[in-house]
Amino acid sequence: MEGRRFKQGINTGISIVIFLGILVIINLISNRHYKRFDLTEAKIYTLSDQSKKILKSLKENLFLYGFFKEESEMKPKVTRLFEEYKTSSKYVKYKFIDPDKNPLMAKQYDVRSYDTIVVEYKGKREKVYIPEEKYITKAILKLIKSGKKKVYFTKGHGEKSIEEYGIGGISSLKERLEDEQYQVKEVFLMREGIPSDCDILAICGPEIDFIESEIKEIKKYIEKGGRVLALIDPGDFPRLSNLFSQYGIKIGNDIVVDLASRRFLGDAMSPMIMDYPYHQITKNFNLACLFSWARSVEAKRKHSENINVNPIAQTSLASWAEKDIFSVRRGYVKYDPGTDKRGPISLGVACEMEIGKKEEKKKARIVVFGDSDFITNKFLNFSGNANLILNTFGWLGEEDILISIRKKERENQPLTLTEKQGKIIFFIPVVVIPSVLMIGGLSICIRRRLKY
Repeated sequence: MEGRRFKQGINTGISIVIFLGILVIINLISNRHYKRFDLTEAKIYTLSDQSKKILKSLKENLFLYGFFKEESEMKPKVTRLFEEYKTSSKYVKYKFIDPDKNPLMAKQYDVRSYDTIVVEYKGKREKVYIPEEKYITKAILKLIKSGKKKVYFTKGHGEKSIEEYGIGGISSLKERLEDEQYQVKEVFLMREGIPSDCDILAICGPEIDFIESEIKEIKKYIEKGGRVLALIDPGDFPRLSNLFSQYGIKIGNDIVVDLASRRFLGDAMSPMIMDYPYHQITKNFNLACLFSWARSVEAKRKHSENINVNPIAQTSLASWAEKDIFSVRRGYVKYDPGTDKRGPISLGVACEMEIGKKEEKKKARIVVFGDSDFITNKFLNFSGNANLILNTFGWLGEEDILISIRKKERENQPLTLTEKQGKIIFFIPVVVIPSVLMIGGLSICIRRRLKY
């Protein structure tokens, strides 16, 4: 009997040792191959592609200093966020400092309030007062970029304004560009011409055509290796159309109709884009974009050999380019095989060309879209609209680290129930479960009384 108990004890001890050994091995493996899984729909606990891309560009150590009280409720959340940055780059280091216990460090980093984050890189520092990825990445980007590219938006032709905060303005786009360290200004070409420090010239939704002297100014700018973004809505713009035609871009005199969008959005004049031919702007791009009252923009069949034109956004097969614009404006649309072009229809193209002689070669870049509404305050935050236009600016300015999918804002997701579902959720915990417990308890009591 005692021998059997001894053997059982030995077996139990060996089992415990083996189990502990397995735990140690798993722990060692997990430390070397750390992996977390974010199961939220918006991936709110995972760094965005843009943040990861920016972190990959680090060449030296980047320090994140969190000045939080020891008992701060925000500290666990910030710790998780710092861990995400650390696991994304070997150069990221972080440390928490209690300003009350270490006032000298707080003074050294000029920290005057609790819950402040200091980002330090190559001796330069930026403070962050809102402990969220958007603001930390913005501070990192500010430290690693050597300078700010200047973007000039044309005005004087009814273009959408960067100072307009209504639904038809593009003030939100201006803010997003400034977040990505661009300087954003307006320019009146007829009076000022194109400034010498202009990195990207943007033409956003003009209502009237440019005059000949302005066209010559833009052409001269392109021939020097300039970068131009043009968003041209349906309408009559012969001079602008002719200018871009010289660079292999055909702006159609039509309006795009998409029946697939009518099925999902109830509006055939608002094409939803999900087809992105391969290009650096749309590489790994998997978000839907919504345009409104757009025209076709495509590559010309014949253009100069030194010009490379590629489509970057196309409509569905259920679309077509409607030539009868007058009928569309009256609310009547019908596909005419004789005149209309069947989809998919290109709504945007990117053009790159080499300018100058071999010794002084420069690259000029042009992107043209057949719609300007998708970048307005009304549409900018729809799915992939902001990412598409910001990636476009990134490509035009050769800011490769800015071409990515940005962090999706966290949204409230209310649970909407039908009347029947509400009743079920009420009755199960309030009526059914208590009733089952009561019946079970009564049955046990009755059995015991009958037994004794």
